[in-house]
Amino acid sequence: MWNVMLTKLFNNFIKHQKVQVSKYWGPRTIIFKMNSTDTEVFDTNLLSSEEKDKILNVVNYQSMEDLLQYSITKTRAKNLELHRTNNGLYNSLEDLLQVKGLNNKCLYQFYKSIITGTKNKTSKKVISGLVVTPKITDDNQKEVNTVLGIHVGQDMISWSLLSRDCEILQWQYKSFTRNRVKENLHSLLQIALPIAEKLPKADRYIMQEFGGDNFRKSPKFQQIHMEYLAMNAIILSHLATLSSKFGTAEFVANNMFIIRQNVLQKIYGLVVGNEGISTQYMLQKLMDENSGSLENKERLPSVYIRPEFQEMYNEQSPVNKEQISWSLLIALAFVELVVHERTDMRIRNLT
Repeated sequence: MWNVMLTKLFNNFIKHQKVQVSKYWGPRTIIFKMNSTDTEVFDTNLLSSEEKDKILNVVNYQSMEDLLQYSITKTRAKNLELHRTNNGLYNSLEDLLQVKGLNNKCLYQFYKSIITGTKNKTSKKVISGLVVTPKITDDNQKEVNTVLGIHVGQDMISWSLLSRDCEILQWQYKSFTRNRVKENLHSLLQIALPIAEKLPKADRYIMQEFGGDNFRKSPKFQQIHMEYLAMNAIILSHLATLSSKFGTAEFVANNMFIIRQNVLQKIYGLVVGNEGISTQYMLQKLMDENSGSLENKERLPSVYIRPEFQEMYNEQSPVNKEQISWSLLIALAFVELVVHERTDMRIRNLT
């Protein structure tokens, strides 16, 4: 009811161009003042520093899809993201008035939804539809205590076992040698199966989708694509056969998921423009967070990395670090986005 009354008051004050309105947004009073000669500007200085920071955090680090959970249209959310990409982060709320399609009235509603925490009910549907295949129909993830992220790299298979509380229980890898000539199914089986036998049991098994335009255009890449798919299938088939008690089909449908292509790059900020960024940057941030040397201003996903795992990672070559990192990010993304249903995962500023 108060939302309707406030909207009527706000529209009436715009019409008369002489207004000072106060209204409770949550626990404290916020006052907007509108200039009698400029109806498109209100005094944002009357917002507290905490409220300004909260708004700036949202517009600077959330993607267009994430912004849609607040009171804003898809076109305006897209313009916010595009302006940020072309011009850098927003330094103040006044910068938002430079964005195409944004004005005082829509920003008023947008700010209000951010400060009060009023989110659209479709946010979880957006996340569940974008994250994994198959789409999760059962929203109850209370029984999930462990998640195993698996990554098949160029010459290494790595895996990370995470607890529900995002503690790394196991983080290992196994290298393998590829033949110079193209592999066949038998040789891939010899590579993948012994490694699959070393993987620990978990409540959920997660891999990342593999592919892209390059793999459709080039015969060479198509061959590589098929080899990766075969190795992934061998590993998951072994785990399903080993773990299922009442039939593999049901187990696969409920316990094995593939994170869709580009999801990790998006939520971890591993792409700037059209260029990819090494996972080592994100892993270093997560380790700095563990050591307490980094203030968690960017809402990095919290994960506990034991000293022995940090030491193992730091001893690797840059090429190995890149391959090892993916299994951890795969598992962590599933725990945060699916198990805990976080809707505030955001694109990080890596500049």
